[in-house]
Formats: sequence, C-alpha cells, structure tokens
Amino acid sequence: MIATRRNNLRGLTLFEALIASVLLAVVVVAVSQAIVVGQMQTYDTVHRFRALSLAESMMEEIIRLPFNDPDGSSAMGPEGGETTRAAFDNIDDFHGFSLAAGNITDAAGNLYPTPYQVFSLSVTVSPGSETITGLSGAITGVNVIVTVQDASGTSWTIQQFVPGT
Repeated sequence: MIATRRNNLRGLTLFEALIASVLLAVVVVAVSQAIVVGQMQTYDTVHRFRALSLAESMMEEIIRLPFNDPDGSSAMGPEGGETTRAAFDNIDDFHGFSLAAGNITDAAGNLYPTPYQVFSLSVTVSPGSETITGLSGAITGVNVIVTVQDASGTSWTIQQFVPGT
C-alpha cells in the first residue's frame, strides 16, 4: 500500500486571521463606546438628582418657617442678630442666602458628602402675588427661588409661591 499525502488540510490563512482580528477590534471598540456612553448618562442622572435633592431640601427648610417675622419686621432678608442660618426665624430671612461649593451643609450645619460639594446654592425671596381661579383677586405672598449650580455652569432651579397670612 502506498502512503498518500493529504493536501486538503483545513485552517486559516494569514489573510483570514488578519480580517478576523480587524473585525474583532471594531466590535470591541463599538461595545466599549456604548458602555462609556451608558456610564456618562448614569453619571448625568445621578448628578442631576443630587442637585435637585439639594434644592428641594433647602426649599423644605425655608417654607417650614412662618411667613410673618415673629419680630414684626417687614424688611426682606435677615434682621439684625440673624447672622446664621440657624437664627433665621421666617421665610424672607433666606433672601440672599448662599452656600459656596465645598461648603454645602444641611440645616444642622453638617457637611453633605463629597459628591454634593461640587455644587453651589443660592436663594432669592421676593414679594409676589398669584391669582387663583375661583378666588376673587390676587393673593399676596413671596416667591422663593432656590438655584443650585455646578462648576460647569449648569444650574437647576425650583420655585415655590408661599401665600401670606
């Protein structure tokens, strides 16, 4: 019996291996970019949530106070002796209040965690009025505006009308 050589060996040629490597590289890059975009969207959502939670927390702190000043003053902003946030005794005392980035604290003066320290916060309280359907005339009160801003200049604002008494 005579030995025969098999010439029909199967395998990849160098060219086929090169094409497969290029295709694999393209797929890896595309998947990586999709993952990065997803992570960026998640970061943006969390960042926005933090900013709005700061604004809402400040708004709740402000509107829990009485509309009228217990001291009888009608001046907008804090009165003499109300030099700290803890001393504010009515809503309009927060007019002009602000917290700089790196110094974001809660009502008790405790620093928020590090991810919140990238924001700055400001409050504006101004006289205003609202007309409500079904009621005669306008209701006077104050507009409270809380603005939170990050280092890139993006800002989030919430506004609340508080009727006077």
